[in-house]
Amino acid sequence: MSIHDLPNLSSQYSLTDDQVESFQRNGHVYLPQVCSPQEVNIYQKIICNAAEKSFTQENGENRPFVQTINLRYHCHQVMKFVLANRFGQIVSNLISSSTKSAPAEPSQSVRIFYDKALFKEPRSVITPWHQDMYYWPLVTQHAVSMWMPLIDIPLEMGPIRFASESHHQGFVKPVAISDQSQSFFQQWIEDEDYPVWQRSMKAGEATFHNGWTIHGSTANQTDHMRQVMIVTYYPDGTVVDKLSNPSRIHDAKHFLGGKNAGDLADSEMNPLVYRTS
Repeated sequence: MSIHDLPNLSSQYSLTDDQVESFQRNGHVYLPQVCSPQEVNIYQKIICNAAEKSFTQENGENRPFVQTINLRYHCHQVMKFVLANRFGQIVSNLISSSTKSAPAEPSQSVRIFYDKALFKEPRSVITPWHQDMYYWPLVTQHAVSMWMPLIDIPLEMGPIRFASESHHQGFVKPVAISDQSQSFFQQWIEDEDYPVWQRSMKAGEATFHNGWTIHGSTANQTDHMRQVMIVTYYPDGTVVDKLSNPSRIHDAKHFLGGKNAGDLADSEMNPLVYRTS
C-alpha cells in the first residue's frame, strides 16, 4: 500500500472531562478505539513487517521481549503512524489541566521523544515495576507515553499495569528496571496502598501514562507474541535534564540528537507532532 493511501490519523479524538480528570488523578488513562479496527489492522501489518526485520538485526535470542526503538526510521509507512496528529492532540489535551503536583504546561504543543515496537515473547516473564523518568533526561512533569496494542491482548497475555496515583510522588528511587526494581516497588506499592490497574485491551485501544507513574506488566502466559507500539511525547519548550546515569547519557545521544543538559529538547529527531498555534 502506498504511503499516500494509508489512514492519515489526523481526525480529532474527543476526550471527556472524566478521562482528562482520570489521567491527572491516576497518572494514566485507558481510551477506547484510539484507532479504528480498520486503521489498526492496516498499520499492524506494516509495523510487524518492519519490526520483524529490525528485530533480527538488533535483538538476541532468549529474551522475554524484543524491541526496536525509533522503528519509524526503518520504514516511512511506520513514520506516518508514529507522527500522527491524533495521538499528539490527545497528549496535548491530557496535559492541559493542572494538578497539585504538576501545574499545567504553558505550551501545549508536543514533541515526540521516541517510538518503540515492543513485542513480548510467548510464555515469557513479567516486566518489572519501574519509572520511565529514571531513563529520560527531560525537565518536565508532563512526559507521556501511549501504549497501543496491535492485536487484542487478554489478561493472560500480560497487558500493561499501573500503580495508580504513584506519579504524584515523583522520583521514588533511582533504580533501573530489574529484579531489584520489581522487589522494591512491589513492596512500596503495598506499603503505600496504591491501587493497581490492569485490564484486557483490544487492538487500537490505548493507555496514556505519565513518565513518573510506576508501571510494568504481568507475564505473557499464551503461545502468541504480544504486539504493542509505544510512542512517547513531551511538551514543546522542555529542556534536557542532567545526564545523571548511563541511560540518560545514552538517551540524550540517541533520542535527543546529542543535546546537552540545559539545551532545549528540540532536535530534528524530536519534531512537533501537535501544534497549538
